[in-house]
Amino acid sequence: MNRYDVQNHIKDYIDGFDAVSDHDHHLDDSFFNSPPNLDKILGNSYLAWTGFSWGESPRSREEFLGHVSYNSYFTWLEKGIQKVHNWDQDIRADNWDALSEKMGENYAHGEFHLNSLKTCFKKMIIDTYWNPGGDNGHPEIFVPSFRIDKFMYGFHPESEAPDRFFPWQEYRFSGTTIDEYVENMCSVIKERYDRGKIKAFKCAEAYKRSINFLPDERKRAEIAFRRPPLEITGEDKIFFGNYIFNRCCELAEELSLPFQIHTGLGDLSGSEPMNLLPLLQKYPGINFILLHSGYPWTNQIGGIIHNHPNAFPSLTWTPSISTSAAMAALNDYIDVSPSIRHISWGTDSWTTEEAVGALLAWRHVLTNVITERIVSRDMSIAKGERLAELLLSENNVGIYSLKKGKKGD
Repeated sequence: MNRYDVQNHIKDYIDGFDAVSDHDHHLDDSFFNSPPNLDKILGNSYLAWTGFSWGESPRSREEFLGHVSYNSYFTWLEKGIQKVHNWDQDIRADNWDALSEKMGENYAHGEFHLNSLKTCFKKMIIDTYWNPGGDNGHPEIFVPSFRIDKFMYGFHPESEAPDRFFPWQEYRFSGTTIDEYVENMCSVIKERYDRGKIKAFKCAEAYKRSINFLPDERKRAEIAFRRPPLEITGEDKIFFGNYIFNRCCELAEELSLPFQIHTGLGDLSGSEPMNLLPLLQKYPGINFILLHSGYPWTNQIGGIIHNHPNAFPSLTWTPSISTSAAMAALNDYIDVSPSIRHISWGTDSWTTEEAVGALLAWRHVLTNVITERIVSRDMSIAKGERLAELLLSENNVGIYSLKKGKKGD
């Protein structure tokens, strides 16, 4: 077959498979029952990173579209909106309101947001950071990870974690020692684990601090414990956070859970993947999932996974950030990963439209990478098809110990 025929064959093959996503933030039913319109969906998307807003007038919307229409975030969100709502036009200022009206009509039909997901996803690992370990009441599709970040801020009864979260009140902790705090934390997490509610740990502290979580010093953590928030130094907070993070690593090892770590973007000054090397060496028994390909340091992830078999590259979010960078990164990771089964992907989205758009982006990346390997490296069609199956769903089923089966099982 020539390149055109190969590409069409691989695309059709990939389009015929439902996906498993390793990382999402899908909002709960109340958000979608409002119901959403175009403005609401755009407002809960990665377009916020562009810094441009659309306003309410045709002129302001046209100016907005003039800035962002070629951005990867917009490109794939638009495609997701088109697919979910059966809309065959580009988003324009002059059809904005008509599209919003159609979206509202679609959402008026029962669980539209869930039913739309279930047409193309088998399972989605979900990080409900507003309710760590939650599944939005839909275990048939959502499988919880547990974001441990909140515990890293619990140095005092009045301390506040991001998202207006108060660890002591939320987890009803009233102890007096740091050991009791850690024991309470482990008890909270194990209770959810024992009910089969947790398939991974997650840390997103790359938005707030460096992802070097060492040194791990108990004495420095004790200095911070029970000190009022206004009296504690930033350095003390880091040492307390390090101590709690490392106790979570020990728990992840005990429970044999993979540990997802946000790498890249976030706080660029401290989110380089190479910052994780001491952690990978300290805990060789934990499979650390390095989220987002470490973008823009995708090559660092390649070097890390080559040398550290407990480092797993996840391209979650990457195709939505930069589709071209995702193709280059995936090629690198296929070449250097000790096992092809270590490579994963997820949508990292809040809404159905963005999740579907992210899946379209991932399918686009897979189609192009696999086609190129078949054509330029003389890889067989059969091996290309098998590679697609692994990268679309099977790898995530294995990495996260998910049940095999049909959609909704």
